Amino acid sequence: MPQFTELAVSVDTLLLDPNNYRFQDDPEFVPADSKRFHETSVQDRAYQRIKPDGIAELKNSIIKNGFLPVERIVVRNYPQAADQYLVLEGNRRVAALKWIKEDHAAGVDIPTHVVEVTAAVPVLIVDDEAGPAFFESLMGIRHVSGIKQWGGYQRAKLVATLKDTHGLDSGEVAGRLAMSTQEVNRRYRAYKALEQMQNDESFGAQAKPDMYPVFHEAVSLPDVRRWIGWDEGTGRFVDSEMLQEFYALIAGPETNDGETGQAKLPTYQEVRALKDIVSSEEAKRILLDPDRPFIEAVTIARRADMSRSWKSEVAAAISALQSIGITEFRHLTADDVSEIEKIRDVAVELLENYQRLNS
Repeated sequence: MPQFTELAVSVDTLLLDPNNYRFQDDPEFVPADSKRFHETSVQDRAYQRIKPDGIAELKNSIIKNGFLPVERIVVRNYPQAADQYLVLEGNRRVAALKWIKEDHAAGVDIPTHVVEVTAAVPVLIVDDEAGPAFFESLMGIRHVSGIKQWGGYQRAKLVATLKDTHGLDSGEVAGRLAMSTQEVNRRYRAYKALEQMQNDESFGAQAKPDMYPVFHEAVSLPDVRRWIGWDEGTGRFVDSEMLQEFYALIAGPETNDGETGQAKLPTYQEVRALKDIVSSEEAKRILLDPDRPFIEAVTIARRADMSRSWKSEVAAAISALQSIGITEFRHLTADDVSEIEKIRDVAVELLENYQRLNS
């Protein structure tokens, strides 16, 4: 069991995590070398990145209500710099306290009790023996399923890190992050699918973290996974020809002049409709035809689905009629009788058409 030590330290000794998962959906994100986290330029960049993430509101709340240490800031020792600590949980609160100290130094009127907190911030130091997997999990506990949740991409990246880097199985990851095993597997599949596109020679440059919801939806639908050729063993799509078609659908095909055309499936809502389309050969042909619109494929797919469902709807109507009891018969209105007659007339017409076609 990891050991925690309570301590009060100056906010100046607390290092923001420049590789915080909340930064990693930024297309311009580049991870920092862990041995350089303490450098002023690295910390300044992390500080500027996190400030737009609701830090002004958090700062104002601390100034107005005081710093509430109910949920402790959690840190670990940072071996590259003596008496400095890397923040594992609480980067936003630390950034807010740093901003408050800046304001105070610039002459802004800050309550004394708030200024005093910046000199003695209550933290919990995690024992170094806890290990990297625990540090990663700790960062995700609140932000994967709790307060101020990370986006889908950050959550999936943490899941992938715990599985691939630290060797945890899905059950262990689920337990650490308060998620279901099914959700862990879904996020892992989606992350690996996006990662595969990022490594693709033709479409890699178009594969951005904000495309994660598209892959999350795609790998959540068994029929779609099969259509693109998902292999559970390797965690990859193995039908290369179909995969290139899918990439063109979600990112846009390359045109004759080398530009990128309009994507047919730019969001997860369109991808969700694939579950209807892939079961219809005609709808699939329309979907893959660059000259025909997406809505046409959807219309064909749903029309085919409706035609397949007529038997169950007829059976439901028969069951409803058979359930009418004697008491209810006595109270049927003229409108009720008219509705039943409509069913009779439609059935008679269909049977007559059938007989003519087969005579």
